[in-house]
Amino acid sequence: MKIILSRKGTDSSAGGLASPIFPDGRLLSLPIPQADGPVRYSQLHQDNLPLSRLIKQLGGKQWRSACHLDPDIDPRLKSVDEQWLPAFGQSGSAQRHLEQEGVGVGDLFLFFGWFREVEKVRGRWQFRPGAADMHHIYGWLQVGEIATPDSQLAARFPQLQQHPHLVKDYPFNTLYLPTPRLTLPGGETDLPGSGCFNHHRPELKLTREGATRSVWRLPPAFWPDEFEQALSYHRQPWRWQQTDEEVVLQAAARGQEFVLDLAFSGDIAPWLEQLFRPLCQAE
Repeated sequence: MKIILSRKGTDSSAGGLASPIFPDGRLLSLPIPQADGPVRYSQLHQDNLPLSRLIKQLGGKQWRSACHLDPDIDPRLKSVDEQWLPAFGQSGSAQRHLEQEGVGVGDLFLFFGWFREVEKVRGRWQFRPGAADMHHIYGWLQVGEIATPDSQLAARFPQLQQHPHLVKDYPFNTLYLPTPRLTLPGGETDLPGSGCFNHHRPELKLTREGATRSVWRLPPAFWPDEFEQALSYHRQPWRWQQTDEEVVLQAAARGQEFVLDLAFSGDIAPWLEQLFRPLCQAE
């Protein structure tokens, strides 16, 4: 099994805005702008507030009206009926990297992004002054099927008709569809094959306390015995430090998909169980 730490949502180069953490701990990953995107920000909502208005309140003045809603794993954003199907698309050099790393059915994407706490002042949302920037895991998708976006796929899954990777033809265009149920190294869970961690929890935060957002703290099992088998894009020894309780990683500034083959790592299972156990208990 492989896990893929997948950087998604707005960042300094795509949108220039952090995604919000609301006062009650709720997470909302903001999709990146796309001028010809099939979904408009005004069609997506957070507590009945269109994302177009939320983004304007948070200072996203340069944003256009349409977006690239991918991964599409959060049913809270739009009016979802029985036709909705979660999916994640990838293309270009990032897709080639996934292929080269051997990502396939059963592997687990953990989506993370740039987040910052917000507060409401005089009826408008704003970033809380002094709030730290952080990389935070917010969702997952376990691969059940890897498909080429084409007319046959559209006929099989009409629910995907507005997915940006089905609407537009990209180089090496690929769609990842989820398994019915999430399976971890310890066995199948009662959770769906894709979904969101809707609230902030310390274990979902990648950024080390007090550090800039690209300095991560990871469990000791991430420490590579051989650096050529470490998390992809992070196979240089200078990126890694080890303490008695954690591994400190200088995360790559570029790159979307960071792949770790669990066959060449320590025991990651307890960390994964820590991420998902509160959701299993809620179920």
